[in-house]
Amino acid sequence: MTDRWDEFDCALATSLSELPPPEETVRAVTPFRTAMEHIVLGLCLTCFTLHVWYLDYLLPAVGTIALYLGFRSLRRNNLWFRIGWIISGCKAIALYITFALQATPLWGRIPEIPTPLLLLMAVPTLALFLSLWLGLGNAAAEVGRPRKTAAPALWALVWYAVLMGFALLWPNPGWISLLVMAYAFYRIVKSLLRAGTQLSHWGYAVRAAPVKLGGGKLAAAYLMSLVGLTVVLSLVSNHLAMESHVVEQTSESAEITSIRTHLEDLGFPKDLLDLLPNEEVTKLSGAEACYVDLDAWGDSTDNGIRYMDIQVQTRFRTFRCYHFFTVNTLRAVLQNLIRMEPDTHAAVKDVTGQILWRKNGAWYAADLSLEMDSHITYFGDTYDSYSALFSYPFGTAERRGWCAYTTAFSDDWRYGVTILRYQTQALRNLFPYAPLPEQPVVGMLNDMESQSYTIYPLEPQYAENLET
Repeated sequence: MTDRWDEFDCALATSLSELPPPEETVRAVTPFRTAMEHIVLGLCLTCFTLHVWYLDYLLPAVGTIALYLGFRSLRRNNLWFRIGWIISGCKAIALYITFALQATPLWGRIPEIPTPLLLLMAVPTLALFLSLWLGLGNAAAEVGRPRKTAAPALWALVWYAVLMGFALLWPNPGWISLLVMAYAFYRIVKSLLRAGTQLSHWGYAVRAAPVKLGGGKLAAAYLMSLVGLTVVLSLVSNHLAMESHVVEQTSESAEITSIRTHLEDLGFPKDLLDLLPNEEVTKLSGAEACYVDLDAWGDSTDNGIRYMDIQVQTRFRTFRCYHFFTVNTLRAVLQNLIRMEPDTHAAVKDVTGQILWRKNGAWYAADLSLEMDSHITYFGDTYDSYSALFSYPFGTAERRGWCAYTTAFSDDWRYGVTILRYQTQALRNLFPYAPLPEQPVVGMLNDMESQSYTIYPLEPQYAENLET
């Protein structure tokens, strides 16, 4: 404030012919209208919001800090403005903590609050309107003006109380009621701004209080730190830690080497076979045939996933089905969801899988925990699927993985079907936090769900018909 007083004195000393001094200089010394504009802006942004592009979070944050700055400028003028300053400060802190919690899984553990109890959260805002009304009344009395100048703040208090009443008793009031409420708020805002202008013209001066951080810097620090904190917490919360181990090159026994050689002779691609650990390879001893789907449906997809499906026949009408996938999207470090759907005509067992990646020249692997889920179709039939949530670590390359199961057919069904669905998390779904299965789909290019779909013969005589 000292610099502004110096500017005012300089204007008086050097430009006496221009009395009264310029409005900008007077406004700098008695910034009552600026404070009122901040308060009105804060009320507008916290009472109305838009549920697009995160504006339902950004606008209240801007409005909350604007309210605080407005009341901070007036806190030395009377008790009611000081109470409003304390309430607005508490609201800013509460919003900061709420946003931080919403970026983490902790938010989902908070029990749902009943609507009547939820409306109690509107009490601080009502108290803020009340403080503004009483504070404006005292300010008008200080300059010998009638207290009714503060009437717009009282109408704002009534308006907000009616709005809360609608939320509790009439959640869907209709367009006409909403338009009436919007028009009433518009008139209240104009009246509040007019009241601020009148008080400043009547000579009401703000009693300046020393501050360590200017309004612009404080608002920038609050908003930037809030955005930065929520981004960091969202990235960390949406990254699932995987228990991994280094893939070491160990000498193989003669039995394992023989099985691998036999599988390569049957047509199992060597680069994919090398991804399987020895304990998985032993399950394929005595393999009779190998079917490789080189053109699996979804082999090239919009979400950066490529597939290769392989079925190894181990006994009569018994197969070990593999889904190999390569991930080329940067979003793989966030949540990924795979869902494997075996043929409904078969008995399934021994479901397992891994993801692999390279980092700092070494290969790492982590086991997938594939859990069974039961589903009901539109026609009332039930089928089982196996799903897993996972994330690749940050700073990794050549991300890939596989999952497999053993399936046996007991009837005369000719062909088997196996499906793997892969969904990557959308960037727009990072905040507020929600596990991937619970997140809404926000667009085909944001969280594209792709799939591989493979049909394979259950007996060799059907293979030629399948190829045809």
